[in-house]
Amino acid sequence: MPRCIPTAIERRARTDPGKLRSLYEDGHTIRLGNLQRVVPFLADVSRGIQQETGYSNYLHAFVTPPGRQGLLHHWDQQMAVIVQIAGIKRWQLWRPMFPSPMREYQESFRVWDPGFIPRWEAMGPDLEIDLRPGQSLLLPRRWVHNPHALDSEVRSIHLTFAIRERTPVWVAEKLVGRVIEKDSFRRVILPGDIGGHRLSQQVRDVRQALVEHLAGLDVDDFAQSLHRAALSEKEYTT
Repeated sequence: MPRCIPTAIERRARTDPGKLRSLYEDGHTIRLGNLQRVVPFLADVSRGIQQETGYSNYLHAFVTPPGRQGLLHHWDQQMAVIVQIAGIKRWQLWRPMFPSPMREYQESFRVWDPGFIPRWEAMGPDLEIDLRPGQSLLLPRRWVHNPHALDSEVRSIHLTFAIRERTPVWVAEKLVGRVIEKDSFRRVILPGDIGGHRLSQQVRDVRQALVEHLAGLDVDDFAQSLHRAALSEKEYTT
């Protein structure tokens, strides 16, 4: 099973270093999450990425004992940039199984099949990269990866910049989100209207109102607000 221990191992609201050390010595990987929130330099790097790309992002560090492994084969719903700090980590990579996964859709744990790993192992990886200190790897979303510390004497430390690429779903969510400014979209749907024919009619009414709302939208004004959001909104996940 994948073994990756987040930093939320606490005693009286503080991280318990003794428990972390014990788990690390037992072979578990330690994850230090959302470092852009607590390390000023990394916060600057995170902001720089967003200002240049319009993509929100977050940063984790992974500390893996010599010759051990944290997470097993999986794929992510966002692009990642891996930066190796210490030790050597081998990245076994397989071509994607599902197109364009994202949050709540085709994430590995949502569509997981126990037969995946034996199948990948039997085929062998499509790529195998030994990442050394100072080197980085651009890992596109959806690529299956199976990383593990290669050196039996030196622990592996790497940073993962998880970069949330913008998609048409993001634009659609923002378009729909604007309707909250209109009273008609904030009115209460009565309990008696949630079900059967009445709910179908509610759907028709809202669909028509949404079509009219979108038809009357100032596209250029909306695009400007969307650009501001892309450069400023923080959408961290764990």
